[in-house]
Parts: sequence; structure tokens; C-alpha cells
Amino acid sequence: MSIDHAHILKFDLNLLVAFDALMSERNVTRAAHRIGISQSALSHNLGRLRTLLSDELFVRSARGIEPTPRAQELAETVSCILCTIQSRLIEPEQFDPATDERTFTIGMTDYLESLLMPRLLAAVYEQAPRVNFIVRSLDQDYPADLLDSGEIDLAIGKVETGNELHKRRKLWSERYVILSNPEKTGPSGSIDLETFLSTPQAVIVSKDGRCRLVDEVLAERGLKRHAAVTTPHLFTLPILVRETHTIAAVPASFARAWAPVFGLGISPGPVDIPPYDISLAWHTSSDRNAAHAWLRQQILAAVEPVRAEILQANAAPDAIMIAAE
Repeated sequence: MSIDHAHILKFDLNLLVAFDALMSERNVTRAAHRIGISQSALSHNLGRLRTLLSDELFVRSARGIEPTPRAQELAETVSCILCTIQSRLIEPEQFDPATDERTFTIGMTDYLESLLMPRLLAAVYEQAPRVNFIVRSLDQDYPADLLDSGEIDLAIGKVETGNELHKRRKLWSERYVILSNPEKTGPSGSIDLETFLSTPQAVIVSKDGRCRLVDEVLAERGLKRHAAVTTPHLFTLPILVRETHTIAAVPASFARAWAPVFGLGISPGPVDIPPYDISLAWHTSSDRNAAHAWLRQQILAAVEPVRAEILQANAAPDAIMIAAE
């Protein structure tokens, strides 16, 4: 495809920056503040874009502005163009961990935070005493919008594939096991399907009330478990299992960490729940950023002991059977 240079000259790069900010903020005032120009200047740029593209692009709504179908069609292309310019043409930022002051925002679930942050903080503090972290609590839903808007620098968790604006690195594969209290539901061991479905369960759901992978797999087989209580708080489940006659399907790494603390048993599930990947994800715009690249390496190093333990346990699934003392 040949390039029409004369036609491209009509497109000031600032117009694409303005468009991307408006798509992200859906508010002229916030978009102007985000890119450091006045509201009138942004409105002027929007007017130029409307003329060049022969479309309103954004229309007023009760919540601010909403993109037209044409704007929605262009959004991903414009974002890709700006990401490419930033990562390929703009000189990467220098970063000295020993002296630079930096705050990173990481999105992850409460459980992954408890598993990884102590290791990460211990490793980072020795190298970069002026680096700080903000953890943004997430549920199992992939926070694509938070990465796109820059509200978080990285996400750790169950990462969707297929988004060309995001990069990912697999950390480990996670699987579900059953937590139970032998004093209330009998000794730990293999649980048959009938027992699994009929026993009252403490069920983890996302913050909007949607069920997770276990229920999706059961539904595909026309099965349903007895959800005695649902909660978005994973850390509540061991307490419920200890104090009541419920069982709970939880990630295996979570079970190994907390079953001994609460005197609970761990059993394999009777249903073939496919494992899912826990991954590190970041926006392509930060791929060559020196500070971000350094942080990603620190996370990979902090995760390695966890990954090794999980690989060992997955290689010998019977080893996860823990009887309460």
C-alpha cells in the first residue's frame, strides 16, 4: 500500500492524541486536563477532526460525551498508532532503581496480593528503597479498561488473550481443589460427584455476583451445586468451611497456603475443571519503558519460588491431600 503523504499531512498528531483522550475520559474537561491543554484548545481540535472525518465523533449525553459508531470503529486503530509512536520513536525513559523515586500501581486480587507482595516488597526494597506500590484490588474479571486508561501499570491474574494492545507473560497454571472441615463433613479424601453437588458450599463469585469457572463447567454438563452462601471475598471461605458444614472449591495455591492455618483438609474435585493461567499483563505503550521493564523482572523473580512450589504440587496431585490435625 502506497502512502499518500499529502493527505496524511492534514492529520496533525495532536488530533489523534485529543481523540484518544476523549475516548478514554468521555468528558471534555477531563480529557483536556489529561493531555495538558485548555478545554477550548481541545474543543478546537475536536472540530478539526469532525471536519476531516466528516463525522460528529462524540455527542453529548447525560454522563458527558459518547462516541459515535464511527469513533468506536476508529478507537483501536488510533490507540495502536499512538502506542507504536510512543514505544518505537520516543526515546525510552531512563530508570535508576537505586536513586529514582517511583510509584507503581498493580491490579490483582486480594489473594494474589497476599501471595506475591511480601516477596516483591522484600526484593525491591534492597534495590530500590524509593520505589513504592499502590495495589488496586480486583476480582477475577480482566481489567482491560484500567490498563488502557493507565489507572494501573500492571495486572496480575486471569488474563484474557487476543487484545493486541496488551502483552502477557504466563506465571503459573492454577487449578481448583476442595476445602473441607473433617470434623464436620468427614475425613479428607476423594469426593464423589453426588457428594460434591449435594453438600452445602461456600461459593466465591465476582463482585457483580457472577459465578466463576466451576459453575460454568457444571452448567455445561447440566449440573448445579448447592450454593449455601455466595461471597466475593475469597478469604472468607476458609472461615466459613471451618465454622459450618460447607465445603468450598478454591484455587489450589490458596488452599495450600491457608488449609493448615484453619485446620482444613484438601481434596481433588470430582469434576474435571480445566486449569487456568495466572499471568502478568501490561499495556504495549509501557513495553519499552525502562522502569516498567525493571518492575516486570522483579515480579518474575518474586514469583519463581511460588511457581516452583505449584509445579511440584501439580506434578504429584496426591501430595496436596492434607488432613486436619
